[in-house]
Amino acid sequence: MRGVIFLFLAITAVQSWNTCVDEPFCDAIRNQETFSTFYLDSSLLSYDSSTFEATISNDDSDNVLTLTISAIEGNIFRVTIDDPLNPRQAVPQALDGEPTQVEIEVTLSDDNVQIAAGDSVASVQLSPLRISIYKEDKLILIINDQNKMVYTPGNDDLAVALDFTFPSATTAYGIPLHADSFELRSTGLGGLDPYRLYNVDHCCYVNYIQDSLYGAHPVFYAHGTEGTAAVFWLNAAQTFVDINKGEDQVQSYFISESGIVDIFVLTGPTFSTAISQYISLTGKAPLPQAFALGYHQSRWSYLTQDDAEEVVQELDNGDFPFDAIWFDVDYMDEKRSFTWNYSAFPDPVGMQEYINSTGRKVILIIDPHYKVEEGYYVYDVAAANGYFVKYANGSDFQAEGWPELSSWWDFIDPEAAEYYSTLYSMESFANTTDIVYVWNDMNEPEIFDGFERSWTRSLVYHTGATIPNTDVHNIYGLCQVRSTYNGFLARYENKKRPFLLSRSHFSGSQRYTATWTGDNNSTWDHLQISYPMCLSMSVVGMSFCGADVGGFAGNLTDELYQRWYQAGAWLPFFRAHTNQYYERREPYLYAEDVQVRIRNALRQRYSHLPLWYTLFYEQERSGEPVVRPLVYHYPTDANTFSIDEAFLVGSDVLVQPVSEEGAETVSIYLPGGEDELWYDIDNNEVHSGTGYITVDVTLDSVPVYYRGGSIISRKDTPRSSSVAMTSDPYTIYVFLNSNSEASGTLYIDDYESFEYRNSVYNYYRLESTGSDLTVSKIDEDADYPDGALVIESIVVYGGSADVKGARVGDNTYSVTYGKDNAYFRIDNLNLIVNMNQNSRINFV
Repeated sequence: MRGVIFLFLAITAVQSWNTCVDEPFCDAIRNQETFSTFYLDSSLLSYDSSTFEATISNDDSDNVLTLTISAIEGNIFRVTIDDPLNPRQAVPQALDGEPTQVEIEVTLSDDNVQIAAGDSVASVQLSPLRISIYKEDKLILIINDQNKMVYTPGNDDLAVALDFTFPSATTAYGIPLHADSFELRSTGLGGLDPYRLYNVDHCCYVNYIQDSLYGAHPVFYAHGTEGTAAVFWLNAAQTFVDINKGEDQVQSYFISESGIVDIFVLTGPTFSTAISQYISLTGKAPLPQAFALGYHQSRWSYLTQDDAEEVVQELDNGDFPFDAIWFDVDYMDEKRSFTWNYSAFPDPVGMQEYINSTGRKVILIIDPHYKVEEGYYVYDVAAANGYFVKYANGSDFQAEGWPELSSWWDFIDPEAAEYYSTLYSMESFANTTDIVYVWNDMNEPEIFDGFERSWTRSLVYHTGATIPNTDVHNIYGLCQVRSTYNGFLARYENKKRPFLLSRSHFSGSQRYTATWTGDNNSTWDHLQISYPMCLSMSVVGMSFCGADVGGFAGNLTDELYQRWYQAGAWLPFFRAHTNQYYERREPYLYAEDVQVRIRNALRQRYSHLPLWYTLFYEQERSGEPVVRPLVYHYPTDANTFSIDEAFLVGSDVLVQPVSEEGAETVSIYLPGGEDELWYDIDNNEVHSGTGYITVDVTLDSVPVYYRGGSIISRKDTPRSSSVAMTSDPYTIYVFLNSNSEASGTLYIDDYESFEYRNSVYNYYRLESTGSDLTVSKIDEDADYPDGALVIESIVVYGGSADVKGARVGDNTYSVTYGKDNAYFRIDNLNLIVNMNQNSRINFV
């Protein structure tokens, strides 16, 4: 969230963060000129139908390491290297269960071992050790190609490193979170610092550098026009990644401070398939409640109950739709989590009942540190049972946090984590009602009095054995949100889907939480960087990403304020949040012309909630990202490889928010070729996907293009919240392609429970041939009786100008045309689609 209260500006100005040269293990390995050669002892190997195991060693050590290779369901290889006498710390918390192994075939020769699984082969060269991965007989990856592997047995020098070469690749993506372009840059040959993965608070970060931020996802995608391959480096210690991109190959070099070498090779062959393979390992994000996809109003802080209730009332008075109001640390008693400041919030239950009456939710911040104070029940229980992170000597770690002297919860200890979950129960978390959800902040973790505002790596966790923070630092936030998520499952008796926001994250966090880009600045460049940052999160499974609308730190111009809302409405997580040291900026405080544009941006978001909700359901179903870079759907078009100022919502909506001050024109790349059509419904224009176009923009403009061949379901009646929209009918937008065809999907359930996992939902397919619209169920065995599709209007773009009306059974409806016959629409249908009748609307 921020730094020490009254020193906020000073601290963020002088704080520095380590780079590779500041970390001895990284600096030494990166500048090492010669490396010891590893080789495999052919007399010490074994294998069965699922696993190959061999002994490897090098010239500098009498000790040996164990190399294990297995094939994982989904065309994935797993390669581990460990010290059998001193096993390193693995990170199973990141995985969505133990991966399923599949059968392998092993072929031995004098200098090589071939391990085949399906259409993929791992070819192991014995000396020097080198592992080449083939996909359909094509070489896609060489492990240890540069012979730069580092792994010293024993307990002294714990650093590990390994290089990867991707033939035919030309660019790279992944390894978030960094405030950098979506396309990763060359670091070694590019003269830049390597990308650092070490979760730290980094308020008001500088853009386009490789510094650590709040999250670490060590998966690296190498892509070219011929395909994609990737490596998932499952290590939670501090890690640096060097990248060199050439015309015909991409090289990466992972250097970790400690831990095991545990690699998953994602064989692709496409970008989307490689992402799917990664998601199969780390898990799919669950479908959130619908309210979570609406607009969230937040500030550090709403200081009193009267203040918060006034904000709710004024947003309603101004006709600004929203779904939740957020409470920062000042709602607590002396900033002690799970308490209320009754002086400022004398009736928290009454406040929540009022907010509930308006159809909104309450989100409360909970930090991972707890005031060292006897009599504070959370501290008392944790201290008595050993639930805090400890110094190496066994005493509780203490440092400065929001409640002053604090200790930090040990979420890696299973017993401590299980108890922590109970703190969210209705009984433990006093004066909270059934509209409350949680924001876990400062869980990198952050402290106020440490270098990088982070704790020392010598601290330890307990799981029956002692685990140094050095080995697993990056999973602290993941382990907290897992406990929080489980706590909310129990709190609401598995009847409501939890909603949770976390600042810190690691591979697998998507199973529990949404996230955001952290404490950004109120500047144009921080608006611009929010898209590539969230795109980078989307390709590692965490599509539920957004940025603090308006920026966390700083005051901003009216123009930037409006542009940020227009952009934020098109990222999955949509929350305005700001710092208490800067001006209030609730929408109703602005001039009327500004309010109109903010209101329009919010309404645009809410009209598309059916699309967002359907995409989030399909993400849980298939793992596909909700927002996607253009390269995801156009992977052979090299022009898309570096585009991150525009993005796709699903496959069918291309958005390029205006993010340049004073912009009067915007250059937009439309992909897909001559036959791919893109519709601009604000200007009734249609363009082919043949490259860049230049469009004029005003302060009211948000360039949005709908792909020809798509059908988008919307709810266009303005409402105050997502709850108020529940029973509204749909307007169906049909965008015909060059063959006069279109299709789309729509998902409906009760918007909050887990009943959809018991097949209580309706999942529709909508199709058009230009002369009709048909609706069918995708999952015929599923049914949600209260979720019938009610169609109020149909709007068809690219259709015939000869259509005179529409017929449904014996009923006919009139048609009206837009300017220049760009579209026709049919209104006042009030058609309840029944799967046995009226599933076809004919255009006549």
